[in-house]
Amino acid sequence: MFISVLVCLHEWKNCQIDIKCAYLYAPIKETILMKQPQGFINLDKPNHVCLLKCALYGLHQSGREWFYKIHSVLESLNFQTLDWVNCVCVYKNNIVLLLYVDDIVIFGRTEQHITDIVKLFSDKFDLKVLGKTRKLLGVEFEEMNIKLYIHQCDYISRICKTHENYEIPITSLPIAQGVILSKSQCPNNSEEIAEVEKLPYRNLIGCLAYIADRTRPDISYVNIVSSYQYLIPIPVESWNITLECPFKIVRIR
Repeated sequence: MFISVLVCLHEWKNCQIDIKCAYLYAPIKETILMKQPQGFINLDKPNHVCLLKCALYGLHQSGREWFYKIHSVLESLNFQTLDWVNCVCVYKNNIVLLLYVDDIVIFGRTEQHITDIVKLFSDKFDLKVLGKTRKLLGVEFEEMNIKLYIHQCDYISRICKTHENYEIPITSLPIAQGVILSKSQCPNNSEEIAEVEKLPYRNLIGCLAYIADRTRPDISYVNIVSSYQYLIPIPVESWNITLECPFKIVRIR
């Protein structure tokens, strides 16, 4: 997401493309045999098997082989992969590519730069041009006043809806000042422990960490409360703080 933020700040243009049947472009190195698929059985040789020449969806190595294939194509087009993250490639300081399997987001200084790159890709693959990026890996891209903003409003709203039965106070700060969490706050009697163990604490922690990592660093304190997820039972105050979080970040702008 850092790369997305960077190009958004520089007001670069963007476009998303999808490679159709991407895995089928990747050759298989190993010898893999399979039964003749239904509808394509050779009636003269029904007991023969097929030798795979390219990757298929469902094979363990297909993702890896596609990775090698797409990067070999990018190298032939003079793209350079960043050393510290192999899903980001750059081209002559005019293009930045974000790769996620067969989904590719192209950021370019101008629309013409993007058009040229799409043409290069269309010569290599059968692809679908999706237009301006609207959503990628749970992050929404929204263009307003010639600027591009990234957010996760839909994702956050789903979290709120999941936990809407809980009564949560509206506050103006992500976390109250001076809050102290400790193991001593864990419930002691069996009835309270049984209630706490029903709470989807780890699930909510994971959702919030995902948001904090991508679009809302202001709730990074979720990493603090996550350290209590392995306590059985968890501190009640830790759950209260965690539960308040999604409702607060929807209201804080």
